[in-house]
Amino acid sequence: MKIKSIITIALLLISVVAPVNAKEINETPDYYVYSVIGVVKEVKGRISSELNVRQSLFKSSVITIGKNSQLVIIDPVNSKQHTLSTPGTSTIARMIGKSSNSTKDLTKMYLSYMMKQIQGKGVLTSQRAINDVGGAIERDTEDSLFVDFELPDSLLEKE
Repeated sequence: MKIKSIITIALLLISVVAPVNAKEINETPDYYVYSVIGVVKEVKGRISSELNVRQSLFKSSVITIGKNSQLVIIDPVNSKQHTLSTPGTSTIARMIGKSSNSTKDLTKMYLSYMMKQIQGKGVLTSQRAINDVGGAIERDTEDSLFVDFELPDSLLEKE
């Protein structure tokens, strides 16, 4: 009798927890985080966690954007880049609809370049640093975008 009760409870827990996580497991994300400036968090129930570059999001994902903060996400299906900077808490879909946020159309070539960066096949910078308006900038520091080199004398202007 005790084993049947344990099995019944386990099956009930699986049937309750599985549908909640099924969306995140089975569905392709709608957006990918390209950059984060300042404090931007994803809210799941009562728990909030800071967003990081390369993280995937859904239209129904709830985010909180702090004052002087900005989130840039890529929509690979529609070839768009959304820059969200309106402070507050809402779903991604509602944030995109606000007039103070901007949307850019991306060419196939540029979208491909950005997606390679997001997928870890290119340079995407991320570290916490304070910017000139008092927010923090999130960048991955895998490789430097700047290369230290000297120009050959033949390319330098003669005075």
